[in-house]
Amino acid sequence: MISRYLNYFRQATGCVFFEPAVESNLSKINHELTTRNFAPIPEEYRNFLKLTDGLIFNGIEFYGSIPHYRELKEYTFPNLITANEYYLSYDYFIRKLVIGRISENLLLYNENEKVYTIADRINLRPILECESFVAFLKIFYDHALPPNER
Repeated sequence: MISRYLNYFRQATGCVFFEPAVESNLSKINHELTTRNFAPIPEEYRNFLKLTDGLIFNGIEFYGSIPHYRELKEYTFPNLITANEYYLSYDYFIRKLVIGRISENLLLYNENEKVYTIADRINLRPILECESFVAFLKIFYDHALPPNER
């Protein structure tokens, strides 16, 4: 299912894909994240990163294993380490992992509850939760499809 959603996203104007993640990079950052008390990269998200090491689609960003310099934008798309470093001193983020963002919201994985969450960036209240990454991607897929194609 992840591939199906990615194939749809790939057709969208302005969608940015990256080369697939390398297992050695995934293992390295996974170790670094867990050493810092963040959640490990969940298996479904690892599988996603093995297809595209990050994704930018319709204002949605999913972070990968390495930072990606976007020359035309003069911007470095952050990796999971960079995205999570900011939250090191906040107890709320223990055993959680920021996997991306959408507008003013964070995309999180909560290891304790085994859920993917869209949370308000300011008050951290969950807006929506899913039990799998596939279900999480489906939200963005459904939102992007015209009503007659859903």
